[in-house]
Amino acid sequence: MIKTTTKFAVGQKVRITNTLWANGKGGEGFSHGDIVEIIEADRIGHWPIRAKAPNGGIGILGLAEIEPAETPAKEPTAPMAKAVLDLLRRKGAITSLEAQGVLRCRQLPARVLDLKRLGHRIVTEMKIDPTGQKYARYHLQAA
Repeated sequence: MIKTTTKFAVGQKVRITNTLWANGKGGEGFSHGDIVEIIEADRIGHWPIRAKAPNGGIGILGLAEIEPAETPAKEPTAPMAKAVLDLLRRKGAITSLEAQGVLRCRQLPARVLDLKRLGHRIVTEMKIDPTGQKYARYHLQAA
């Protein structure tokens, strides 16, 4: 890895903490909580930093938008977010329909975003049911 004058180095994995100015091209872009790899960093300690997502997308990030990926995830304080995380830990993956039936959670995507902001690694898999309806299945990845 080539060191730069910033606290981040080329090849380092970082987590996106703010997507206000983060953008990505060639894939689905970057979203909050994504883990990306730095492929080019500014030598004078400012931004932009070029990064590559696992889906192949490349984008530009600022220093205020990332943190080291090794930062441990925080436990949620909101009751529904706690319940969603517990269900994800037990089952490994859930859908909105499952969350609504088991937890009475009607806003699973919002709770998943809350958990991503706390540093939990949750991947969204888009699926299609037999009737042609699209839905998301959320998978909790091991830390």
